[in-house]
Amino acid sequence: MDNNFFGDNFVNKNGPCKIKLSDMKVIVLYFCASWCPPCVNFTPTLVEFYNDVNLETKQLEIIWVSYEESESQFKKYLEEMPWPAIPHNDKRIQQLVDKYEIKGIPTVTVLRKNGDVAKKNGKQDVLKEGEGAYNLWEQLVNSE
Repeated sequence: MDNNFFGDNFVNKNGPCKIKLSDMKVIVLYFCASWCPPCVNFTPTLVEFYNDVNLETKQLEIIWVSYEESESQFKKYLEEMPWPAIPHNDKRIQQLVDKYEIKGIPTVTVLRKNGDVAKKNGKQDVLKEGEGAYNLWEQLVNSE
């Protein structure tokens, strides 16, 4: 993973944290916001998926890329998420939106180790395959 691009400074509901993305088998960027009804409807499903996949061994990391308009909205929505986020108003947010050509939310983007896209929108995989989506993603991440 291109750690120069992503960095290792994130936040979670407990405050600032560092994440070593290279240790994860699958890395996903979750572009969403609390003001978006489809996001609010999908986030609990993604939380359940994340917890199920990581039940025995942590192998999936989701990074929230927020579209929140205020720091207070950001902090409130982050409380619902077991994964880390890029801090509110961090310059990386717009860089990631541009790099991955995000046109709408919610978007679940699965990445290869080099930061290239393995799956543009994995939301449908989670909805259709449940926990099995992880196996699909792991295969995509490891294919060239």
